[in-house]
Order: sequence, then C-alpha cells, then structure tokens
Amino acid sequence: MEKKNHNKTGKTRLQNVIRLSTKIKAYRLRMFGAVVCGIGHQLSIVGVSVVGAGLVGMALEGTLLEHRHQVFLLLAAVAAARIVFYFLEMWLAHDVAFKVLANFRIMLFDAIERVSPVLLLNMRSGQLASTLMSDVELLEWFFAHSFGSILVATFVPVILMICLGYLSPILPGVLLVFLILILWIPAWMRKKADRQGKIVREQLGEASAVTMEGIQGMKEILSLNNRSRYRRKNTAYMKRLYDSQLAYGKRLGTEGAFLQATLGISMLCVAAIAAQMAAKGALNTAMYPVVVVLAGMVLGPVVEVCGTARNFGLIFAAADRVYRVLETKPLVEDLGENISPEEILPEIQFEHVRFQYREELEPALKDISFCVRSGETVALVGPSGAGKSTCIQLLLRYWEPQNGQIKIGGKDLREISLESLRQLSSAVLQDVYLFRDTLRENIRLGRWNASDEEVEAAAKMALAHDFIVKMKDGYDTIAGEGGVKLSGGQRQRIAIARALLKDTPILILDEAVSNLDTENEREIQESIRTSSENRTTLIVAHRLSTIRSADQIVVLRNGQTVQTGTYEELSSEDGFFKELISSQFKQS
Repeated sequence: MEKKNHNKTGKTRLQNVIRLSTKIKAYRLRMFGAVVCGIGHQLSIVGVSVVGAGLVGMALEGTLLEHRHQVFLLLAAVAAARIVFYFLEMWLAHDVAFKVLANFRIMLFDAIERVSPVLLLNMRSGQLASTLMSDVELLEWFFAHSFGSILVATFVPVILMICLGYLSPILPGVLLVFLILILWIPAWMRKKADRQGKIVREQLGEASAVTMEGIQGMKEILSLNNRSRYRRKNTAYMKRLYDSQLAYGKRLGTEGAFLQATLGISMLCVAAIAAQMAAKGALNTAMYPVVVVLAGMVLGPVVEVCGTARNFGLIFAAADRVYRVLETKPLVEDLGENISPEEILPEIQFEHVRFQYREELEPALKDISFCVRSGETVALVGPSGAGKSTCIQLLLRYWEPQNGQIKIGGKDLREISLESLRQLSSAVLQDVYLFRDTLRENIRLGRWNASDEEVEAAAKMALAHDFIVKMKDGYDTIAGEGGVKLSGGQRQRIAIARALLKDTPILILDEAVSNLDTENEREIQESIRTSSENRTTLIVAHRLSTIRSADQIVVLRNGQTVQTGTYEELSSEDGFFKELISSQFKQS
C-alpha cells in the first residue's frame, strides 16, 4: 500500500513538472537552440580531447612531426568551434533562464493576487515568499539549464558510441553495461530523494516564515522582552532545516560516490581491454589514447546528468509547491460584466447576508441588512467582533457570502467584474501599507497617471501636505518598507490621500482615522465631504465624533443588524446603541 501511494505521489509530482513545462512553451525554440549548441559544445570538447589524445598516439608512433601542421590546424578549428558553441549555448540558456524566472514569478504573483485570502489561511507569508523566490529559482535552473543537459547527455553518448564502435566493436557493449548501472543508481535512490526533497523544501519554507515573522514583529519581540524565546524558536526551526539538509546531503554524497566509483571502474575496464587489444594487434597503438578518451567522454555527460537527477527530489517538491499556488481556486469567481462608474448608481445594499470564514468557526455575519444611499455617509458601529470589518471585506469581494446578497446600484456584486468594482470603490483599511518608494509615488498608487499637482492636491485634502513639505526631501522622501519612517497618523493620511486621488464614487474607511486626533479627523472628514458631494462613504467608526458626523448609523451586534437611524434617533432610543455610547465610545 505504501509503495502504491509513493508511486502515485511520485507520478503526481512528475506530472506537476510536465504541467509547468507547458507554461513556458513560448521559449521552446530558444531552448532547442540552446540544446543544439550544447551538443555542439560537448562534441567540440570531445574533439579537443580526441585530437589531444591523437597527438599522444602519433608521438608514440613517431609520426607527429610528419602530420603536425594538419593536426594543429584541426586542433585550432575544434577549439574555435568550442568557444563559439559555448558562447551561443550560454547566451541562449541564460536568455531563456531569465525569461522563465520572470514568467514564473509573474504567474505566481497573479495567482497570489487572485486567491490571496485562501492562501493566507493555509500558508504564511514567509512560505509564499520562499515559493516565489527559491522554489522558482530551482525550477528555472531545471528548465533553463538541466533540461537541456539531459537532452545533450542523451544524444552525445549515442554519437560517441557509434564512433567508438568503428574503432572497436567490443567496447560499446562494455560501456553499455556500465551505462545501465549508472542510470540505475539514481533510480534506486529515487524514493529517498523524493521524500527528503519534500522535507527540505517544506522546512525551508517554515524557516523563512519564522524569520520573516521575527523581522516584521521585531517591535513586539523587543517591547515584550521576548528575544530569548523567539531566538529559541528560530533556532529550533533552523536546526530542523539543518538536519533535513544534512540528511539530504549525505544521500547526495552516497549517490555521488557510487556514480564516481562506477565511472572509475568503467574507465579501468576500458583501458585494460583496449591495452590487451593493442598488445594483440587488434587496435592500433596510436589509437589507444583516443579510445580511452572517447570512452570517458561517453559516460561523463551521463554521470553529470545523474548528478542533476540527484536533485530531482528538490525539483519535484518545488514544482509541487509552485503548482499548488498556481492551481489554487479563488473563493470569488470573476464572471461579472464590465461597468463604468458612470453607468451605475453608487448605492450599497446588504440583504440578509450570512458569512463564515471556515466551516468549523461560528458565522462572522448571521443576518446583516442595511442600505447606504447615493451620496450618504454611513457609519458602521458595534463592539469588537460584531462583523464590521467583515462587511467591508465582503463589499470589496475578498470573500463571498454564503447567503444573501450585496448590491451596488441594484446589481449583485457577482454581476460586476472585479476590475469594475475596483474602479467603483477605494478603501483605506485598518492596516495601512506603504511601499519603499517616495511619498509622491505612494500617493500616486491611487491613480498612476496623476500629475504632481493632483498628488499634492490630494495630500492637502488628507492633511498630509504640511508634514510632507517639512521633511528634508519633501514628496521625494522614501517611506521605508511598510512606511516604517512615518508615524501611524502620517501613514493613515498618506493612505487617505491615495484614496482621494483615486476619486471613486464609493469610499470605504475601515478605522482609517484611528491614529488621528479629533481636530485632524474633523478636518479630513470635511475635506472628504466637500471633495465630492455625490460620493457614497461607508465608515467603520469607533469615535463618537465620527459617528455624529454620519448621515446614518448602522449598529451591529454578534453578526446581526440590530439598529439603524440617525445619531439623534438612536441616542434617544433605549437600545444597544445607547449602551455603546455610555460604555465604549468616547468624545475626544
């Protein structure tokens, strides 16, 4: 049973490599050219060695001086051919390599973008980074370099064995026995190689994830005095990675030792047989060095490829991880039609929406119904875990509700393409991320073709302009990775400027002003209100000042809508909202 399962797993992994190879068929002509040049390069190496061996043979016979001009011309021609073929092989192979590398990474990034919520439930960001970088590099090495070497190692020995057969019919048969033995060695260790390769790639992904988490959470580690605990955790992961790599290395060394021993024994056998033939007069003495060199050249490329085959465990594991990401099905299907913002009324409706992140978890939303009319500002309020941010994520179609409908302008979100939905709405979420670029370009992410004047106008509306111009480099200041060089409030204002620059009919703010003081918050809200009178705004609010400024308030509790109305209406009722005012919300 275990054997059947292993064969099935090995077959699946090989199928994954084959499936991935279909995604780079655009480069097959250049790959074929690299293989042809590789064959030419290998044959020219053989030519140089054979001519050199011929020189030794002629020297032994005493005929070298007689043919020296022809021999040296031939040697120069073969050496020149070797240089040309090597240059062409390297040029074509590396051209393909870099294109394959870029192609796989773009495909993976597109896949991650398409299904990121699903992936992040099952994989850590460090594991994804490991797949995106090291797994792809391993596949690039296989497709762009090793794949061609395998084909070269298939054709060159056949050509050389035919040539050797003309000199001695016995020797090709001897070499064939050793060739079969050399090919059998990697096949013999394939099960262990597959198992160890999978473990190494998984451990590498885990170690990368732990390291990245440590870097991202360094403030928390230091502030909580958790350095020693994190160090022990990191050391444990690195130890597991080291152990798996050491086991893999031992197997590589054992396999390599068997291959080299087989190659050495084969050369001794060929040399002994050829010497005996020369002693009996069955082989010309001058051809003895040529025969020995040719025999070595027959098995050399095969041993080299078997060395590549020793890494097939890693390659199959990398292909499995890459294919797993590429083939992950998105939770949200993009089957809607393209609609321009001018064609649809920016009115939001939630109708009896129910949603749970996973089957084993309690529903995050049980029954949510509310309406945000065009041009209104509506505040979503409620205690932590009530479902406010989940509503935002469903509205942005990061997830799909299990029941009910979410509509914009009377159209179900599923009838609107994701591209159109992104054009209809802009969002500033709880966790603001800024790229390691200038503040100008971070704001310009909202609309890539915006002029510098438009960028600055958006920054002024978000109250970001004043602090930006006070910096030494102004709008050309580098934000740092994640915006590490800015305060929380400054990052939020850059994100708001980005959203305002996008200038969409719907604006979504999920605790977007939590790091701002009341005065700045009031001014930004006024800027948002005056920048576009017809804009529909949905705000997740935790401040009384934000709630009071909203046209309507939707109160959530335990994943359900419990109250809707204006601030005056709800604060005068004896309901859950009144409890929230007295217990949770504060006037700054």
